[in-house]
Amino acid sequence: MTELLDPRTRPAPSGTGTSRPVLRPLALGAAVAGVVASGAVLLGCMALGLAGWFGSDAGSHGDTRDAIRVGADGWLMAHGAHLHLATGGVSADITMVPLGLTVLCVYVAHRLGAWAARTSTVEDTGTVALGTVVMAGLYGVVALLTAVLSATAGVETGLLRAFGGGFAVGLLGGGSGILAGSGVVEWRSRVPETVRAVLKGALAAALLLVAAASVLLAVALLLDLGAAANVLSRLHTDATGGALYTVLVALVAPNAVLLTGSYLLGPGFAVGTGTLVSPSAVTLGPVPAFPLLAALPAQGTPPAWTDALVATPVLAGILAAVLVVRRFPALELGTGAVRGLGSGVLGGVLVTVLVTLAGGAVGPGRMADVGADHGPTVLAATGAMGVGGRVGGVAAPWWWRRR
Repeated sequence: MTELLDPRTRPAPSGTGTSRPVLRPLALGAAVAGVVASGAVLLGCMALGLAGWFGSDAGSHGDTRDAIRVGADGWLMAHGAHLHLATGGVSADITMVPLGLTVLCVYVAHRLGAWAARTSTVEDTGTVALGTVVMAGLYGVVALLTAVLSATAGVETGLLRAFGGGFAVGLLGGGSGILAGSGVVEWRSRVPETVRAVLKGALAAALLLVAAASVLLAVALLLDLGAAANVLSRLHTDATGGALYTVLVALVAPNAVLLTGSYLLGPGFAVGTGTLVSPSAVTLGPVPAFPLLAALPAQGTPPAWTDALVATPVLAGILAAVLVVRRFPALELGTGAVRGLGSGVLGGVLVTVLVTLAGGAVGPGRMADVGADHGPTVLAATGAMGVGGRVGGVAAPWWWRRR
């Protein structure tokens, strides 16, 4: 629908016979985009909080302000703002980021940034940079105001993290949208081919590992679908509660996929203090009643075939290197080896960053430790994917030279 709003294609008033371009500066359009991008998703979260509050008990407990605050707090958590709870003498921090909601916020900011660039005057690179900073800054201001207004005596979020997270989402989503919508910056011709090959190869390697983790998680859920159904039945949810649980599962599904990726890397992840879920050992304690946790393997020593799963990141590195050689033809073995190794190592770093974002505290006590250990994860990711990238970067040119 944003294409329909492009004033540059709007005909001029009758009698002129020409179309006049919009003279609105990009900074103004970016300011509007920053406010709309942040406010649209925020209002949606508040509406979802109201629907959940009214659907759960017909509004008999609490009031609308509490429901609106829950939606606002969820939106702030998607931007990395830690939630501090202090009620009834119990204090807890919730730091896990619902990455599904984060992805939605980035996507909305991207679309609004592209709209701002298409409907404004874009002169040069400086104009694009200024528009990006303006959009990210106003997005951060909206997040900061939301954190201030939603704070209560028992629930509050970090103000600095709220602003920083909002600024980062506006910078990433809005900046990429403005860059794509403006069309004035042709960066590809300025970046060496080897650098472009390594960047695209790293992205391909990370996406391949994430895809493999998604398949493994889906298979594990299907095999334990009965356990997930039992969890829902014990919660005694009605149609409204089931719908809200579905939305909640969708919001944290990317977190589960990325933690499954750390499982494929070998070090695994924790679901509580003193726990470990890895291909070589599974140590679990009591876990919350949440449907996605039904995919966790049984306690004890896993079957021997699970050790073969650690070959997945190596295969991801090999395939990413092959795709890089196909996209950027290089028949020299040295060039292919350098590009493949760089793609694998950088892809491993990217995967580690994503796995780090997927973890965090989800409650008091032992549930304050959920996620993967960063050190072993980055070593396993860069090592396995780097080796795979090196092998693929050498094998692909060698094979094509033979042909």
